Amino acid sequence: MNQLQLASLSGLPADHSASQQASPTQVFGAVGRHRLTVALITLGISLPAGFAIKQMKPYYTASSVLMVGTRQTPFRDLQATTSGADVDTVAINTQVGILRSTSIATAVASQLHLVDDPEFRDALTHVPLKARIMNTVFTIIGQPPPPAKPMTPAQRLQATAMMLANKVTVLNDGRSYIITITAKTADPISSARIANAYADVYFDFRRQMKVAATWRANALLDEQIVPLRERLRKAEQAVEAFREHNGLISARMEQQPGPGGGGADMSTVADQQLMHMNQELTVAQGILEEKRSRYMEVREAARNGTLGNLPEVVAAPLIQQLQTQHAQLSSHVATLSQSYLDGNPELKAAQAGEAQVQRQIGMATARIADSIAKDVSAAEARVAALSRAVDALQRQVTSENQANVGLRQLESEANAARVVYQDYLGRFAQTSTQAQLQEPEADLISRAETPLGFAGPPRLQYMAITFLFSLMLGTGAALVIDRIRNGIRSTSQLDSVPGLFTLGLVPALSGGLARHYRSGGASSAYVETIEAIRSILCFGHSRFRAKVVLVTSASPGEGKTTFAVSLAANTGRDLQRALVIDCDTRNPSALAVVGRSDRPGDNTLPLNPASGGLTRDVLPGVDILTLRPRNERNCAMVSPLELSRILAQFSPHYDMIILDTPPVLAFPDAAVLAQQTDGVVMVVKWGLTAPSALAEGMRILHAYDARVLGGVLTQVPSRGLEGSERRQLGIYSQYGLLTS
Repeated sequence: MNQLQLASLSGLPADHSASQQASPTQVFGAVGRHRLTVALITLGISLPAGFAIKQMKPYYTASSVLMVGTRQTPFRDLQATTSGADVDTVAINTQVGILRSTSIATAVASQLHLVDDPEFRDALTHVPLKARIMNTVFTIIGQPPPPAKPMTPAQRLQATAMMLANKVTVLNDGRSYIITITAKTADPISSARIANAYADVYFDFRRQMKVAATWRANALLDEQIVPLRERLRKAEQAVEAFREHNGLISARMEQQPGPGGGGADMSTVADQQLMHMNQELTVAQGILEEKRSRYMEVREAARNGTLGNLPEVVAAPLIQQLQTQHAQLSSHVATLSQSYLDGNPELKAAQAGEAQVQRQIGMATARIADSIAKDVSAAEARVAALSRAVDALQRQVTSENQANVGLRQLESEANAARVVYQDYLGRFAQTSTQAQLQEPEADLISRAETPLGFAGPPRLQYMAITFLFSLMLGTGAALVIDRIRNGIRSTSQLDSVPGLFTLGLVPALSGGLARHYRSGGASSAYVETIEAIRSILCFGHSRFRAKVVLVTSASPGEGKTTFAVSLAANTGRDLQRALVIDCDTRNPSALAVVGRSDRPGDNTLPLNPASGGLTRDVLPGVDILTLRPRNERNCAMVSPLELSRILAQFSPHYDMIILDTPPVLAFPDAAVLAQQTDGVVMVVKWGLTAPSALAEGMRILHAYDARVLGGVLTQVPSRGLEGSERRQLGIYSQYGLLTS
């Protein structure tokens, strides 16, 4: 199965596949038919080319190998050391471009004095073909040729560099940092010298380029350092002047720099005083609240008469001493009261002493309460004084903070200027030390050695290529000559028509259809080829299955009516019923093909009065419906609506219905009626139908969106065939079937 068939079965557009592929059998057949032409063209090209190849001079090649982009990876970068680095294709291509540049070629030519090399000197003195032709023309016309303008040394060097660039190849495989420089000359020593000189000049060029870039950077940095130093000085002066003008006396509290920044924390004396006074005020307020709370307890005890129970009173030494005396006197009074009467002087003295001690205790207790009240007043006075001091400091700090906004801005500018200045100083020092230590960042892997033998030209390969090329030209000429021939002569040619699939080929019919399809008729190659086509339409791929088949052709006389009746007759051989509808109203001929009159036959089925007549059993199982009588001329095309009603009427009674329509290039009947059928079969006469005519017919069918099932190559002769057609018909003769 060829590419067109595969495309058709897969649902792809058949014309695309056909336009891209040609049958190998067709190619070999065309070459065989025109083998003398192929031989003459092949020998006519390959012999002179072989002689020219034999005269080619040998050349020698030498290669030097470089590795570019080599940098030492720091050992601390473990991941970069262990993982493979990606090849920087852009960087490698850049180095390859440098090696291929005219500057490198000119430097090599100058260094090796190639202007005086015999190979290049002869090339410079060689007269071009155009100049020789012009000199010949001037000689023929009897005029002296114009004198050649001598080249200057610079022009000779430039021309030598251009020739050298054509003799040197610089390659990189795209997967590594390796660059190979290959020189090809007629002298082995020159090849090695040129390859090595390219590497040396490249290293010098890269080194000088890096040194020049370093010195340029150093000069630019030197120019920028002076204004940066002046900018830093002015910024620091502005900071100090602003601080002095606003009285911002700072106290530095050093902080260790951390991950988030850090450095010196700047605060003023007022800030520190305010912080200290706030701490004292907080302590004083706590003491005041404590004394106020104790004072409230004293007042409550005074109201309740329980001052003596206060902890301060109980803990006072004087109170304790007086209470001891009071207890002793109370005990003495109690003893005297038991022995003496109330008027006893001693008893009265003892009672008076007890009262005196009691009064002393009261006075001491009152003094302690007064002391607590005085402590509250003192604490209140201290808190008020501290509050006034804090308020004053807050006003001072607020004023200083407002000034600090401008100070911080000036300090930020000074810090930024300091960072930039230090960075430039570091860069300047670095470039100054590195200017003399530049390396080309490339290594020479191997130097070019003098080749031991010539590298080319590969004469055998060139001769083989020349022979194949001339053979291809001869084959192409044979195919062109073969394609010029008109008429389709093989199924491969039929497949090459866009949108057409070859259903099969049918040999020429001999003896009429009755001979092959009447009862008892012997089978033949004609019948079997028709049967093969019918099998595809009945049992093949869903792409080809059809019950209602429209048969047409591109031009008249291609055997479409005979094929339509034969297809129906093969259906009858399978004990089925087939109907042939003769839709060629201008020239109905289906009945004439089977040797029957064209008068209307049996009309027992309900027919449209305008549909003509139905003739039954013209062949076993075959009925023919003629839609227009033969004697009616200039009949109009059968309307699709009328055909639809006829098909709906007859379809239940037949296993296959074949429509015989006029040629598609002459009349639109087939394209219009194809919408009412399952598909179209194009009939092509062997050796008569031109591919262009068939392609035009297919274009018309596609314009009407007709479903083309395939094409059939009819009236194929038993002789004059080639390739698969000859083998296919030969198989039938092996089975004893007649092929004609």
